[in-house]
Amino acid sequence: MNTGALILGLTAWELGALGAVAAFRQKRGRGPMYSIGSFIACSGSLCLELLYQAHLAAIEDISAFLDTANAVALCAGALLLGTLVLNATALIIPSQWRSGMSG
Repeated sequence: MNTGALILGLTAWELGALGAVAAFRQKRGRGPMYSIGSFIACSGSLCLELLYQAHLAAIEDISAFLDTANAVALCAGALLLGTLVLNATALIIPSQWRSGMSG
């Protein structure tokens, strides 16, 4: 895993968490913006990792490619799942919570 992908992945989770906090504090309009930024950072992270894997294939470093393939797949899945959960929390749950309080 390269450093750029790691930084963008952590940024994706941070923006998702900030969106959830903003939504629970009822700061309207900010939650979706954090979620958009979170998905962009997640996409960038996954793209950088794919480009790195393509680089390993291009230089024919098969041993490095095979050594890291399972770890990259696991990390990519964890990044995607974490990003989806945080953004679902930011976008879906607070709207249900607010509608439950008003009724």
